[in-house]
Amino acid sequence: MKQTNKFYLASFLKNQIYFVPIIVLFFQDLGLSYSQIFWVFTIGAAFSFIIEIPTGVIADLYGNRKSIIVSKFLIFVSFILFALSGGFIGLLIANLIYELGKSFRSGTETAYVYNYLSETPGAPSYTKIKINQKFYARLSESLAALFGGFVAYKLGFSMVFYIAAIPALINFLQTLSWEKLNIEKGAVTKKFIWQDNLAFTRNSFKELRQNKVVVRIILNISLFSASFAALDKFIQPYMKNSGIELQYFGAIYAGSLILVAFLVKFAAKLEDKIGGQKIMNYSSFAALIPLLILGFGTGAAWTVALFFIVLIIDNLRSPVANNLFHEQVSSENRATMGSILELVSSVNKLWILPIVGYMADIYSIKTAILLIAAIIFFNASFVWVIKRDRPLLVDKI
Repeated sequence: MKQTNKFYLASFLKNQIYFVPIIVLFFQDLGLSYSQIFWVFTIGAAFSFIIEIPTGVIADLYGNRKSIIVSKFLIFVSFILFALSGGFIGLLIANLIYELGKSFRSGTETAYVYNYLSETPGAPSYTKIKINQKFYARLSESLAALFGGFVAYKLGFSMVFYIAAIPALINFLQTLSWEKLNIEKGAVTKKFIWQDNLAFTRNSFKELRQNKVVVRIILNISLFSASFAALDKFIQPYMKNSGIELQYFGAIYAGSLILVAFLVKFAAKLEDKIGGQKIMNYSSFAALIPLLILGFGTGAAWTVALFFIVLIIDNLRSPVANNLFHEQVSSENRATMGSILELVSSVNKLWILPIVGYMADIYSIKTAILLIAAIIFFNASFVWVIKRDRPLLVDKI
């Protein structure tokens, strides 16, 4: 199997997460309030903040491939722990293991893909690969949501996590066959020397300080993704409050995600036509409209579709934003810079998630959504992505 096809397989298997349409309801079923649910994710974000840079440095110094393998094994373990959880502490531990796995992958997997394409003659563009990955990811997620909603309704919430562990294990095993990159050859002979690792990290931050474009891109991506992470937690309770029955949750998710999968295919054409910077800038304003309707609306069942409009916007901007980010960073620091991006995202989650959860508990879901809309408005208005102010730091693919 070609390495590019393995990227697509990984995206498909990674998103066989059957718990997507029921995870918040699962937390509530175990007795957690909105504040507790958001604290599970907030503590996870804090943990991610602590470990993002070390895991990124490890990936750059000792190989992206090894870090990705470790990541996928830890994610498999976390699914088993979620299934075994019986309350707040169990869910917290499971989520911390999951965040550790994500940290070994975040920035690293995209860096591996970008570096592989850079050193492979005749390879497709990074944007094309990411769009195809998004397509397979959303297609997989839609099928998983359809199946997961049915399993939750028939067999209970915990069984959904046990079943999700199967494709996670397969994903771990298939990653063992990924090619070793030229840039990684010799990495296994390096010893872990803290002074060298700290110097490497300082160089990455120095590069960041010198590149205002990357700073703005990081802030823009991280604020939007943290806001969407908060919004995502309200989809299931909102559907429940709108009178939609559990057995239909999976079908609603599946239909929406299939639509997302096909629409994301247009991201490359859109990028070619109007440019990545305009997509990032204007997409934030576009997301405001459905958020305001949700915040001020009646809560009717049809308004559930507005959540998925924001999901479509997020998926259209994501591959374009990632390509814009990777164009601006050097290859030797790419995984570490990707981890810095994730670190800033974690920082934003640290303050956004608990405040939004508190607002939902004290006031209402609608009030919390309006707060998310205010954050998105700030991002769109004040974290405008400007044009490049210096030449690209990397070779063209």
